[in-house]
Amino acid sequence: MNIHIKSILASLMFSLLLYSKTMGINLVILSLVTITFVLLEHKRQKETIKYALAYLFTALMVFLDPTNFKIFIHALAFLIYIGKTIAPKNSLYLSWFIGLTNMVLASIHQLNSSLKKEGHKSTTLSSKTKTKTILKALSITIGLIILFSLLYQKSNPVFRSLISAINFDFLSFPWLLFTVFGYFIFLHILRPYYPETLITLDTEQSNILKRSTPNFSMEQSKKLAEEYTLGSIIFIALNSLLFIFLITDFIYLIDANTSTNSEYSKSVHQGVYALLLSIICAIAIILYFFRGDLNFYTKSQNIKILCYSWIAMNLILVLFTWYKNYMYVATLGLTYKRIGVFVYLLCILAGLCTTYLKVSKTKSFIYLIRSNVAVIFAVLLVSATIPWDKSITYYNLKNIENVDIQYLIDLGDTNSIQLKKYSEEKKETAFEASITTKYSRFIQQEKEKSWQEYSIYSLIYH
Repeated sequence: MNIHIKSILASLMFSLLLYSKTMGINLVILSLVTITFVLLEHKRQKETIKYALAYLFTALMVFLDPTNFKIFIHALAFLIYIGKTIAPKNSLYLSWFIGLTNMVLASIHQLNSSLKKEGHKSTTLSSKTKTKTILKALSITIGLIILFSLLYQKSNPVFRSLISAINFDFLSFPWLLFTVFGYFIFLHILRPYYPETLITLDTEQSNILKRSTPNFSMEQSKKLAEEYTLGSIIFIALNSLLFIFLITDFIYLIDANTSTNSEYSKSVHQGVYALLLSIICAIAIILYFFRGDLNFYTKSQNIKILCYSWIAMNLILVLFTWYKNYMYVATLGLTYKRIGVFVYLLCILAGLCTTYLKVSKTKSFIYLIRSNVAVIFAVLLVSATIPWDKSITYYNLKNIENVDIQYLIDLGDTNSIQLKKYSEEKKETAFEASITTKYSRFIQQEKEKSWQEYSIYSLIYH
């Protein structure tokens, strides 16, 4: 089947599933359609199966818990999957970039290629001519069907009632634009743009550092000795400063009172921002000194030990910050911001571990980028499995004495049943009206959803 015909059929499915619809089972169906089209069009796709499964998995997570955060993860997984179908062996960050740019550049590239080939005519009927013929035939056929339907309905009341029963309300200019948008998406998926220069450049980047020469000259050795001395002084000073800070931070942890100290919240969040910035600076300094031949210098082991001690103390700092946030949550409850702190700390922890591997295993800067982007993507996939609104509500209602009910009401609608049950059990009169309104709206919305918008809640309450 011609690629344009496939794209048109897919675009009609795209508009049927998504036009003027909220996200639900339509994303699952569309993901299956996309994966099927890609597998049929591209032959060698064994390397991309795991990314296809990740893409489908995020669609299922949206079906189970339709929130904007999970829709964002699904869109990210889609772009990475498309990027991997174009260049399966490239880095994850480049796959995302290729997937994103491919949605725009593929048509421009195809148009440019077709203009270059203009003038070369073939004696046989080309694929392009066949496509034009098919599209022309379809246009004429549809036009004639509409014309004769209008004529026939004037002479046959039964046929007229049949035509009148067909609802064409969905046909509109916005619907047409949306369908054309879907056509270009699938056209770019089936006939992608291959950025050869970027892909080749990424492939050439090694994860392992190599020394510039087998033996260092006198001038190189002198320069490395100066760099070693500078690095040693800097790392000794930074280790001393961080050690003193950790002692003062430990004293603060012992004295801190989360229930009465109004500054505690501010110190936690500001501490995380400062921690994040300081560790980025730390990693930058490490990358500078261990960017090249210093890794192979005869005395490099000494400066590596200083580097390891600094990484170790930064890990302790991460644990201290984690404990501060944990105590904050245990006293005042979960919020998205406090969960975000834990996620930041997890990513920082991964960054420190990969930095240690970079120094100890003589890895390159590109290794850090590749490994940390993979960690971030894995964290997002795992986070997609958690119904955050319901989890926050469950934890706060069960473990916190003075619950911020208004915050829970302001969350997504998926916690409506939990709040309604809590209101009935605790006789919560202050927020009863707000909770009832939210619950009623949620049930009504689920009942009114069309089949394309069904989520797990729709199946229960429809």
